[in-house]
Amino acid sequence: MTHTTGHACDTQDGNDNHGPGAAYPDFAWDDLYAGDGSDTAAPDLALLAPADGLPPGRALDLGCGAGGNALALAERGWRVTGVDLAPRAIASTRASACARGLDDRVDLAVADSAVWQPETVYGFALSSYALPPRGPARTATLATLATALAPGGILALGEWDEEACDWGKPGDLATLAELTEAFIGLGLDVVRAERQVVPRIQHPGEDHAVVVVARKPHDTLEATG
Repeated sequence: MTHTTGHACDTQDGNDNHGPGAAYPDFAWDDLYAGDGSDTAAPDLALLAPADGLPPGRALDLGCGAGGNALALAERGWRVTGVDLAPRAIASTRASACARGLDDRVDLAVADSAVWQPETVYGFALSSYALPPRGPARTATLATLATALAPGGILALGEWDEEACDWGKPGDLATLAELTEAFIGLGLDVVRAERQVVPRIQHPGEDHAVVVVARKPHDTLEATG
């Protein structure tokens, strides 16, 4: 399923027919966000670092939240698509993009990562602590991230470490083996895969993460329509 994304200062977002929360039926993600840009946090520089050696082109932030990473990429010259299932997260991203004069570099969509489909390919794709719980929705989201990459494109994904964190329901978090095996199965080359301690100042109270950086090979055969 594809849909049209909207520029950051448009009054409407691109939407599909699946309402926010389809992959997270028991959690009201929209309640986490202010919707006015005041909650747009500093970017995660560690997750953005794999993009440093790439020429700025198109980037995807799937599960962009209030837009800290997406806007940092836009400031570096990337044309960014930001997708999140929480309308107020997208509203905050839009407000911050407009305030920083980046609205012409950011396209936004309210959509569930389990059903959203890219309309183009991206040189860099990012998922920052935004995966659905383990199951069909997570499998679909990981497949979308892999599909969205252009040949030679880089994917950076961070998620909470199921083997180290003492919170969350079974399947909410992720393991390094799970993610690396998934991306290899999707035809990507894993460049880096590691467990990290995330500074509490950045993610209060939650300090164990798994980070995977992967690349789509240049010889990957793309489907033709």
